[in-house]
Amino acid sequence: MWMPDIRTLFLTLFLVNTVLTLMLFTFWRSQKTHDGFRLWMLSLLVTSCGYFLYMLEGAVPAFLCSTVAGLLIMLSVMMRLDSTRMYFQSRALPRITYSILVPGILLLFWFMIIDDSQIMRGVIIGLFIVPCFVATALIAIRSREPETRSLRYSFSAALLVTALLWTMMTVHALITPGDHSLGGPDPINTIFFIVTILMDIVLTASFLMLNMARSQGELKQSEERYRNLADNLPDYVLIHDREFIHYANPAATRLLGPAEGTLAGQSIYSILTPASAEAAREIIDAIRRDEFPDHLSEIDIQLRDGTIRHCLIKTVRIEDAGLPSGLSVITDITERKAAEDALSRANKKLTILSSITRHDIKNQLTALAAYLELSKEELGTSPTASEYLTSEMKIVETMGHQLDFTKVYEDMGTTAPAWQNVNAGIRRAVAALPMREVRVDVDRTDVSVYADPLFEKVFYNLIDNALKYGGEAMTTIRITSEETGAGLVITCEDDGAGIAVGDKARLFERGFGKHTGLGLFLTREILAITGITIAETSGPDNGARFELVVPKGAYRFTGETVPPG
Repeated sequence: MWMPDIRTLFLTLFLVNTVLTLMLFTFWRSQKTHDGFRLWMLSLLVTSCGYFLYMLEGAVPAFLCSTVAGLLIMLSVMMRLDSTRMYFQSRALPRITYSILVPGILLLFWFMIIDDSQIMRGVIIGLFIVPCFVATALIAIRSREPETRSLRYSFSAALLVTALLWTMMTVHALITPGDHSLGGPDPINTIFFIVTILMDIVLTASFLMLNMARSQGELKQSEERYRNLADNLPDYVLIHDREFIHYANPAATRLLGPAEGTLAGQSIYSILTPASAEAAREIIDAIRRDEFPDHLSEIDIQLRDGTIRHCLIKTVRIEDAGLPSGLSVITDITERKAAEDALSRANKKLTILSSITRHDIKNQLTALAAYLELSKEELGTSPTASEYLTSEMKIVETMGHQLDFTKVYEDMGTTAPAWQNVNAGIRRAVAALPMREVRVDVDRTDVSVYADPLFEKVFYNLIDNALKYGGEAMTTIRITSEETGAGLVITCEDDGAGIAVGDKARLFERGFGKHTGLGLFLTREILAITGITIAETSGPDNGARFELVVPKGAYRFTGETVPPG
């Protein structure tokens, strides 16, 4: 019977491990892999190098064939242990563990150079390899992955068979006299190498299939997770080829179709009103051209009974069954829109009522002020009457200011926030105020803030307060902007008289102040609509200093210079 020589067996082992390495490399580059996969692939490469050196016995120095090759085999076995631990436990071996190779290297060199003994070199390699194989097998057996039980057991069996074979080889070499070198005539060598070749194939194939099984399990879990999400989502989810519907989730089917599955095959535009169908077609065409990748718009869906549902739709490009498709998520806002419309109508009625009432009261105040002036003239020089009339006139004036305030407060939040250039708002406020000789300096003109349209009144109030309370010595109001971790800090400070310490805690209270007491209160309310905060932060013996903190996302730098006019 023909038996292959030892060089042929080493060449076969080298080729088998090389092919397995290339196979894993191809899989690694094209498919998803898990922890330890790359290390296992590298261990096969290291094993191939070791077998290649064994194959060159007689053609290269002996220490390369025996010592270095043995070291490479030992290293590859430890790498497989490390790889298996990473795969099943998501933890690598401590790097210090690899230091155990150092005494192995020293012993291999000792029994190669000092006391040449092929048997002892084999014993050292066996004593290292067998525990590593057993530990690797135990990690796989103890893993709690019931769906891969058969693969784990075949993987562990291959490891244990190889460990048993190494043990038998080592014991045989120790108790049986004769030449037990790997290249010797002992027939057990041939059996050992044939079984080793088979076990290498089984081990690597099992490890590869474990990776594939885990990927399939994760894919199945992901599909179930997203299927559950789509099936239980209250929004309507449609997958279409930009013309015909391929998939509709249960929410869409219940609303739009009389029975499950009736939407598949229908045109997506058939469920929309004519106006919305035309608009949706333009949007989907634009998305196909990458013009509106995140477009969100309103559409109207028409049910079979003629009912109209107002919705928001967002469509993105996806691949479905390998074909370019669209995924549309439609949110029904019919009830919300009806509530908004009702609220808008109610606000409009209240605004009209408030406006009429305010107009009538102001007319009455005007008439009252006129009569008070006439009374003052008729009463002549009576000091007591004059004092009373002066107080009454101040009350009338205050009531007029308060009515004006209700008009401003009524407008707050009724219009959607918008991007507003800070410098432009400041300049308009300056133009409307009696600035005397006071200069307003703004450090940059390209800052825009997302705020209520009444944001301009914030700087009007701040500058107006500075003019009223800063004193005659005040010459400058400085407005600066600085980005911080909390957002954009806009500082408005002056070199005037400052604010008394006792007044700081009540600055933003409604009614606090020498005049109407509404300016700073109104300022805080306007800013709060879009999450902007304001605080007075001046130090003792300094002018007033107000800091506005604009949250991230609510400011931007346009890069444009706004003229100071």
